[in-house]
Order: sequence, then C-alpha cells, then structure tokens
Amino acid sequence: MLEYSHEHVSTAGLTRAGWAGAVGAGQRQTVTMDKDAIVNQIELDGRRLIEVARSDLGAAVPTCGDWKLRDLAGHMGWVHSLVGSYVAGRATRPLSREQMPQVPEDDSAVDFAAASLERLVDALAGIEPETPVWNWSPRPDAGFYFRRMLHETSVHRWDAENAVGARGPVDGDQGRDGVDEFFEFVLPNAQNRKRRDLPAGSLHLHRTDGEGEWIVHAEGDEVVFERAHVKGDAAVRGPGGALFLAMWNRLPLDDDSLSVVGDEATASAWAALAP
Repeated sequence: MLEYSHEHVSTAGLTRAGWAGAVGAGQRQTVTMDKDAIVNQIELDGRRLIEVARSDLGAAVPTCGDWKLRDLAGHMGWVHSLVGSYVAGRATRPLSREQMPQVPEDDSAVDFAAASLERLVDALAGIEPETPVWNWSPRPDAGFYFRRMLHETSVHRWDAENAVGARGPVDGDQGRDGVDEFFEFVLPNAQNRKRRDLPAGSLHLHRTDGEGEWIVHAEGDEVVFERAHVKGDAAVRGPGGALFLAMWNRLPLDDDSLSVVGDEATASAWAALAP
C-alpha cells in the first residue's frame, strides 16, 4: 500500500459539531476524536439512508452506476456488517472469503442493512479509537474505521437522498476532514489497487465556510497533497461539504455552491478519480 507522509498531510480532530482543529501543513499529524459525535453521525446518516431506501427500493441511484436503492442499501449493509465484525472482534487479520457477510438478493436487503448498522454502531461505541484492530490502511487501530465509516455513510446517504430528489448537505467541518481523507488515503489506496494515469495539472481547493485549503498534484503515479494556500492549474471554491462531495464525484463542478477558476478539465479529471 502506498504510504502517505506524516510531514505533509494533516488530520482534523472531531468536536461535537464536526471535524475541527486541523494540524497545519508541515506539522506532524495528530488525531483527537470525539467518538460519540462520530458514532451519532454514522447512525443518523445510516438510518436516513435506510428510510429513503424503504420509500422506493426500485428507484435508480444515478451516482452509483446501475444500482437501485435496494442495491445501495445492500452494499451499505455489507460494509457496516464487515466493519462491525472487525471492530467487535478486535480483528488481527482480514476475514476469509467464507466469513464475509452475505447480502440478501431480495427486498430484505434493507432489513439486513438496518441490522448491520445497529451492529456497527454498537461495536464502535464499545471501543476506543486507539485500540488495535486490523484494517487496510497505514493506521493500525480502530480510529481508521471511525473515520472511514463516517465519510462512507455520509456519501451514500447523499446518494440515496439524491435518488429521490431530497438531498441534504454534509457538514462543512466534516467535509473538510473528508477531503483530507480523500487525498491522504482514498486516492492513494485506489492507485495501489489499480494504477491509473493521474492528471497532469494541479488542483487547489478553497473552503469558503471555514478553514481549509489544499493543493494536490501528481508525482509519477503517486498523489501528493498539502494543506496550503498555493495556486494550482485549477481552483475550486465552495463550502467544505460541497468540496467533499465534488471530490467524490457526486456534486457536479457547475453546482451553484461551487466556483471553478482556471482549467476546468483539470478539476474534472481529479474528481473523476473517485473510486
């Protein structure tokens, strides 16, 4: 797995209102978590996704290929069940293929998702972020799962709401940390699994509803980013939650909440890398 430099990236600390207190570029990253706030947000977003899915299981989800809401609920149930198993069992190794969760192929997938969410919430509530638990990141503890499930569940809650024309925002401070995670882990991890040509140009993101600026560029086939005010070939400005959704290729760059300066093709190329 590609490693990210602790001297260049930063991770924010959670307050009850969201992610705040970011470490500046060039400083060593630290993590301070209010785990109750994270678990509460995961539960809220998860329940909302399930509520929306139950309202129309056959509705298409435009931001998830050919999935219907039934498929999205099943996927989220699979993820929550898997992570719940790792966390509850204080896993020291990955599950075997035979141990992986099995998703129902009918409408009961949404019931499976509800049970999986409850299991995940209970597991996260019963563990401290610094407890060692196997995962697929350079961070060898449960803290990875708190952060990953927070952002994963928020993105897919938005997917579900968007499918029925009732999408809600992502909190700006949470979105700021989501952008950090996207550049420091999600994209490098995706590159490690499947090498792709990265954009030639650099991208600057500027948050408009609080602190948060990033510059990202490619060095060969590796993603390099800093939290810094540096001019890029393209710049995208907007609230933290909107920038997060844009980098996950959910919110189009011509959305009213965003503004793009410079080479729009470069900005679009970075967003298109979302796994």
